[in-house]
Amino acid sequence: MSDSLKINLTILPDEGLHLTFSEGAKWFKGCFSATELPEFSLLKVDVTCLVTRSGDTIYIRGEMAAQISQACDRCLEPATVPISGEFAYTLVPEKAETADDLELTAQELETIYYRGDFIDLAPIICEQIVLQAPMKILCTEDCKGLCPHCGANLNNGSCKCQSTVVDDRLAVLKKFRVKN
Repeated sequence: MSDSLKINLTILPDEGLHLTFSEGAKWFKGCFSATELPEFSLLKVDVTCLVTRSGDTIYIRGEMAAQISQACDRCLEPATVPISGEFAYTLVPEKAETADDLELTAQELETIYYRGDFIDLAPIICEQIVLQAPMKILCTEDCKGLCPHCGANLNNGSCKCQSTVVDDRLAVLKKFRVKN
């Protein structure tokens, strides 16, 4: 991981610290263990943010723009999708009782706790990438997907399957009649 994303709070300027950085796939994979990697891969992320302080409270505000890649959810062809978003975090020093199982208020749910004199922005940026990634990734909005019978990619042309094929489990419904 990039050491440029670790902020030394003891030398944080009064006017705040403006950061601009770009990272790629290797950095993103380093944010996760092998068992928790997201389904998509990151091609590139560009981030600009401002880190300010008020007493022991640290504020992080910024913007993120990235490109992610994954197989299309309809046709399984490679798809690249741009994502972007703004983010804001409030960080406060960790207290002894925050480690215990306490019921958190709504305000505490929006707060991150830090320990020591350094804050690592990498987990925050990785979290934003995952949060901004769409649930369904498509190569194009009008992707036709795969034929459910032969598996042909319908974006490349039609297949020779009959469109009147009925699932055997539903065939008995063809005989069903309602009397008026």
